[in-house]
Amino acid sequence: MARDLAYRRNQWPAGVAMVQIDRRFAALRVRSGPSVQWRRTRDGPWETLPVVSVGRAWRPWVLTLELADGATVKVRPFRPGEAGLPDCGDRVGGIGDSQPLGNDPVSAVVAVVAIAFYVLASPFFVVANVKRARVARALRARLDPRAGAGG
Repeated sequence: MARDLAYRRNQWPAGVAMVQIDRRFAALRVRSGPSVQWRRTRDGPWETLPVVSVGRAWRPWVLTLELADGATVKVRPFRPGEAGLPDCGDRVGGIGDSQPLGNDPVSAVVAVVAIAFYVLASPFFVVANVKRARVARALRARLDPRAGAGG
């Protein structure tokens, strides 16, 4: 039975952005004031995240947060409708979750069809990543004034 993901269409609470950290769903809460908080589990507490600086990673839709202890965290924001608060802590799915293909003719045909699909669909992925980069830029602008507060 497929999991009902209709809750993802719900609006996020004010100041909350859903992000991907270490291939897991997480929520960042940016409020007026120096603190940035994150939630890494579904019903877990909001923990303070001592952000010192915010930068852009090599990919424009990914942000790099430098923390007070010197660690860096790479964050990829989700667009509205892609994730919801109940997803916090779950692993982000993708190609890595699929079963490996076998060494048979059917798998070879499936692989050729998949490659053709990716070649034809790549312009759509480019457009999606441009939109994702805009969301990352907006989140960076919201986080930047808080950088340097350190928690």
